[in-house]
Amino acid sequence: MTATVGTDPVLAPLFEPITLGNVEIRNRVVMTGHGTGMAKDYLPTDQHVAYYRERAIGGAGLIGMAFPQIHPTSQDVPGEPRAWLPEIVPGLREIADAVHEHGARIVMQLGHGGRQGHSTFTERALWGPSNTPCPFNLEMPKAMEIEDIDEIVAAHAIGARHAKQGGMDGVEIHSGYGGYLLASFLSPFSNHRDDAYGGSLENRLRIVMRVIDAVRDEVGPDFLVGINLQGDDFSPGGLEVGDAQQIAKAIAETGKIDYICVKAATYNEAHQNVPDMQHPKRIWENLAAAVKSVVDIPVIAVGRINDPMDAADILHLGHADMVAMTRQQIADPETVNKMRDGRLDEIRRCIGCNQGCIDRLFAVTHSSCVHNPAAGYERELGIGTLIPVTTRRRVVVIGAGPAGMKASETAARQGHEVILIERRHRTGGQLRIAAKIKGRAEIGGVIDHLDVMTRKYGVDLRLGWSPTADEVMALQPDHIIVATGSAPGDDIVGNLAQGITFTPGLDQEHVLSVWDVLDEDKPVGHHVVIVDDGEGGWKGIGLALQLTETGHHVEFVTPLPYVGAKLGPFSANLAVPRIHKSGMTTRPFTTVTAIDGPTVHIVEKGVPAMVTGADTVILAGWHRPVTELYFALKNRGVAVERIGDAVASRTMMEAVHEGERAARRIAVTV
Repeated sequence: MTATVGTDPVLAPLFEPITLGNVEIRNRVVMTGHGTGMAKDYLPTDQHVAYYRERAIGGAGLIGMAFPQIHPTSQDVPGEPRAWLPEIVPGLREIADAVHEHGARIVMQLGHGGRQGHSTFTERALWGPSNTPCPFNLEMPKAMEIEDIDEIVAAHAIGARHAKQGGMDGVEIHSGYGGYLLASFLSPFSNHRDDAYGGSLENRLRIVMRVIDAVRDEVGPDFLVGINLQGDDFSPGGLEVGDAQQIAKAIAETGKIDYICVKAATYNEAHQNVPDMQHPKRIWENLAAAVKSVVDIPVIAVGRINDPMDAADILHLGHADMVAMTRQQIADPETVNKMRDGRLDEIRRCIGCNQGCIDRLFAVTHSSCVHNPAAGYERELGIGTLIPVTTRRRVVVIGAGPAGMKASETAARQGHEVILIERRHRTGGQLRIAAKIKGRAEIGGVIDHLDVMTRKYGVDLRLGWSPTADEVMALQPDHIIVATGSAPGDDIVGNLAQGITFTPGLDQEHVLSVWDVLDEDKPVGHHVVIVDDGEGGWKGIGLALQLTETGHHVEFVTPLPYVGAKLGPFSANLAVPRIHKSGMTTRPFTTVTAIDGPTVHIVEKGVPAMVTGADTVILAGWHRPVTELYFALKNRGVAVERIGDAVASRTMMEAVHEGERAARRIAVTV
C-alpha cells in the first residue's frame, strides 16, 4: 500500500513499506495483539476470521493475533485459544487466509499470563518465578521448578509450530512485557529466585533466551519472530528504562528476533497495561525511542496513538519504525484507508474509555467498542453488510444524543430520508455534558464523529424543537425512532434498591443534579456532598475530582463498597488512588435518607448518621427514561420504537449499538 494523491504529505511515512525479517509489510501501521474473547472451546472461530479480515480490508499493515495460550497453566479468559492444541491449526489457517486475501500480514502471539492469570479457568496453580502474588489479581503462584521452566520453553516452540502450520506470517513472544510470565522473570519486582534464573540480569534473561532459541529452532531462519518487551515496570524495585535497553540490546544481538514491540507496566500499575483517557496520548513513545537507540532491528511504538498526525510524527522523529494504533483500529477498522484517501474527518477516533474493549473481557464476554457497533459483530454489522434500501422511507428520529445520531447516520447510509429532531440547540445529549468534566473531553469524540457522518449523508437536523406527537405525525413519517434519552428525576432512584421509596428534601435550592452544575453552570458552595445511588459511573466521580481540585471540600456518598467499584478494573486501578489522594471524604456503604437544609441524613454501614454543614448537595445517580413522546406516538399507525436511555438509563455503548440496530430494522418493521 502506498500513499495516494489524496494522502496528506505529512502522513506519507506511514505508507512506506517495511521488511521485518524476510516479510514485507505494506505500511507502518500495526494492530497489535489484544484479547478478543472470541474463542469457542479454546479454538479460533468464524468471529475471529471476520474480525481480523475487517482490519485487513481497512488497510492495516501488520496484525497481531492475541494471545493464544501456550500452556495449561495459563488462561486469562475462557475466550482465548490454546496454542498447544493441534486442533488450533485449521482455524489459524482460515484467519491467515482472510488477512492475506486483503494484503495484510499477521503474527500469532505466544502467550502466558504467569502470576497475572486466573486459576479459575484452569484448575491448576498459576506459575511464576517466585511465590509472590500478583498485586492486582491477588493470587499466589507456584514458584516454578526447573522442569517447569523446561516445559514452558518447549511450549513456546509447540505454539510456534502450530502458528507456522496455520499459515501465519510469524509469531510474537507475548509475555515479555506487562508483568506476564517472561516479564516476571526479567524483573526483580517479581523475580526473587536465587538460582540460575534469578539475581543477575544475565540469569533473569536466561528463560527468555532459551525461549527465543527454541522458537527460532522450531520455525527456521525465514519465519518472522518478534517479541514484546517492557520499557519500564513503573513498579517498586522493577525494571527501568536503562534495564530495558540492556535487555533489548542483548536480545537483538542474538540475531534471532526480527522486531521489538515496546510496552510498559505490570499489574502493580494495571491502569497502564491498557491506558485509558486518564493518561496522555503517546504514553510510551519515549520508551520505544530509548530501545530503538540501542538496537538495529525495527521497533514498534505503542500506547494511545489514535491520531494520524501523532503516528506520523513518531516516525518522523525516528522514535520508532512502526506505530501501533490498536484500539484505534477496533474503533475504526478503516482508519488506514481513510488516512491514505485524505478522509481524516471521517475517522472514528478511539476515545480511550476502555468500556467496550478490555472492560468486556473482564465481564467474560468478547470485546467490542462503544461507538463501533460492528466490532466483534463483523459478520452481522461489518463492512459490506449495510445494504442500500430498494424502498426509501421517511424516518423521523427524536433525540440527537448518541442513540438518535447513530440511528440517523445508519438509516441515511441505507438511503432513507432522515429527519433528526433535538430539543437542545446542539447535538450530543448527555455526552456533551459528560465531556465538560475535566479529563473526560475525549468522550465528545463519539458525537464529533456522528456530526460529520450525519452531515455527509444528508440528515435533516432540526435543533431547538420539542415536538408534540401531533407535530411528529404531521411530518408524515414512515418510521419513528424515539431516542429522547433520560433525565434526572425528582427522587434518588437507587434508593429503591435499598427499600427507600421517598427521600424528603430533594426539592431544596441547594440540591442540584450533575446537569445543573455542568450544563446550567449553577453555583456550587464550598462544602459539597455528592450522592451516588449505586450508578457508580464517571459523572459523579469525575465531578468530585474536579471540584476537589478547585478547592471544594467534597464528601462522596455511595452504597457501593468503595468509590469507583463499578469502573472497569484497569481504569479503577488509577481512579481509586486518585480519589483517595485528592483529599475528598468517601463514605462507602452509605445511603442518603433525607436532606434538611445543610444536614444530610444518612445510613452509613447500617448506622444512622448525619453530614452537617453542606452548602451544596449534588445528585449523581441513576436517571429515569424520558418516555412521554414515545407513548403518545404508539398506536398511531406508524412503526415506532425507542432506543438508548429512553428505554432504560444505561451507557453510551448501549445507546450507540441500539441506534445502529434500530436503523437496520426499519425495512423489516415498516
